[in-house]
Amino acid sequence: MARRDFPGKALLQSILVLPMFLPPVAVGLLLLLALAPSGPLGGIFSEVLYTKAAAALAAALISFPLMLRHCQESFVAIPKRYGDVANTLGCSSSEIFWRIELPLAKRGIVVGTLLGFARGVSEYGATSVVAGVVPGRTETIATGLMRRLASGDDSGALLLAVVSIVIGLLVVFFSELLLRRGKEQ
Repeated sequence: MARRDFPGKALLQSILVLPMFLPPVAVGLLLLLALAPSGPLGGIFSEVLYTKAAAALAAALISFPLMLRHCQESFVAIPKRYGDVANTLGCSSSEIFWRIELPLAKRGIVVGTLLGFARGVSEYGATSVVAGVVPGRTETIATGLMRRLASGDDSGALLLAVVSIVIGLLVVFFSELLLRRGKEQ
């Protein structure tokens, strides 16, 4: 999608980044409706609801647009002539992707994945809708923080806030290091 145009590309791109611009609770509700037994994916995936997998799925859906943007920017930054030269040397499209484009885009993919992970860890709205807040089972840092605040456990909430700050700071710091290293090369 980063380097090719096709009919409907703008609509597909808009759908893929839409979770970034919706309230996370709305994304969770749509996911819940899709995965419900009577929903379009319910026959296959309804057992996922209110599990750790649901928490991971909600976090991934919310953070996907952030990762997607970084990955696309990485592929766009690769000079087109690299693929053209490889093509003249007999490489197929899949060989060009696996041997040239993917390794060159690796740094951006890693940065996007790191930032997506950090965003997913902090996700509350969608996660609480599809996974619930079951201590020891589906509780995430964000849902645990909110549960502790609601129950008056301020020290527990503060501890989870500090953990989330440390995770966020480490991820952003390492992402910045990777991006700077890429600019220097």
